[in-house]
Amino acid sequence: MGERLKLRESAYILKESDQVYTVVFTSSRMIRRFGVDQLVKDVISSLKETDSREDLMTRLSGYDVAQVNSCLLALEKFGLLIIDSGEHFNPRYKKQLDFIAEFSNTWEEAVNLQNKLEKSKVSVFGVGGIGTWIVNGLYQIGIGNIRITDPDVVSESNLNRQLFFTSQDVGKHKVEVIKEKLHDAKIVPYRKTVAENEDLEELVAGSDFLVNCTDNPSVADTTRILSRYARRHNIPYLVSGGYNMHLGMVGPIIVPGQTACFDCFLDHQKKNDSISHLEKIKDIEQTGSLGPIAGVVSNLQIMDIFKFLIGKGKVNFNRFAEINFMDFGVEWRDFAKRPECDCS
Repeated sequence: MGERLKLRESAYILKESDQVYTVVFTSSRMIRRFGVDQLVKDVISSLKETDSREDLMTRLSGYDVAQVNSCLLALEKFGLLIIDSGEHFNPRYKKQLDFIAEFSNTWEEAVNLQNKLEKSKVSVFGVGGIGTWIVNGLYQIGIGNIRITDPDVVSESNLNRQLFFTSQDVGKHKVEVIKEKLHDAKIVPYRKTVAENEDLEELVAGSDFLVNCTDNPSVADTTRILSRYARRHNIPYLVSGGYNMHLGMVGPIIVPGQTACFDCFLDHQKKNDSISHLEKIKDIEQTGSLGPIAGVVSNLQIMDIFKFLIGKGKVNFNRFAEINFMDFGVEWRDFAKRPECDCS
């Protein structure tokens, strides 16, 4: 396919005056104003009728070719024009590509970022109330290789909040069910646990990102294990979104050698826990859980992974959020690297 020109489909162009247009970029919600002359108006009008540079030049034959090309470059830089040189992309991700393009300098950059996602390898540890939604989100954004591990089988109590499973799957291994359901994705299933005596090297080596969704015996225990692998291989990882009754947690993403580490995060939590000094009489045995909460928290985390992998937007480094789903209150909390931290 040859070079094609088109106005950004998501752009909303409004006439403020004969000399000024206002553009609303609907994906990013950005509003920009720019000055226009007759050439700009004619270019925009002509691009509604053709996507060929040759045809456009014919329609604008009254203008100098250099002037038209200069105008096209200015419109591309402004973000209103897409110049498609024929870079290959999977049409499955066309809508996502349009979204990425609003945060990219050129269409070529957007295509390259989408292709980067499709070449990425992400490992997910635990496919339960959070993990199944995480896997689904990674699949939807086009992650090319998704490694998943969980030794558990599907039970009836999973069905209220975990994706992919139905009552017909009860008794089957979760990872095998997911691989079967997502038959057009590259799912690599394992039945390993995150434990000191388990070798997770095959899951970790070569991954671009790790996601911990395991909480047995605790999130702290499993994340400490995975953080050692992450530091050894210099792989960024996510302390996955958790939830407890009506509260959900989002973040943080930890980058070995760059951000505060997981122990820094735990230290912050302990210092800010008003009841941590009290004697434990009875420990938690079980907490309630709800499908919508699991879905919302997980998809917020997927958005952070998406932004991190394509290098766009603000990513949650050294901070996390607690969401109260009974009033939709959100409280962001920052934490810093401890003076004695050796994670660099």
